[in-house]
Amino acid sequence: MNIENNKPENIIINFTVVFYSEEAKPNTWGSNDKVYELYYETKTGILSVLEQGQFGDSTLVIRYRDRRNRGITLDEMLENIQEISNMTYKEFKEKILKKG
Repeated sequence: MNIENNKPENIIINFTVVFYSEEAKPNTWGSNDKVYELYYETKTGILSVLEQGQFGDSTLVIRYRDRRNRGITLDEMLENIQEISNMTYKEFKEKILKKG
């Protein structure tokens, strides 16, 4: 197969936001870290927000819908990343996770 002239069929952008992290304590399980992963796929046009589990295990995540509950454009997604980069954890919960 000749792919020299093919354009990307899907671009996946992964963005990790760490609001709080602490050193692991001896003889303990998990942590109190507050870490979120944001994934954007051009194929679906959806920005997904996943809360990383306390053990860093991908089975222990909460998936949130994009903040407008719809697909977003690449420009909107980049704007969101810039906005999220300057948010406090409280603002992130209220605006992105919609938890008060």
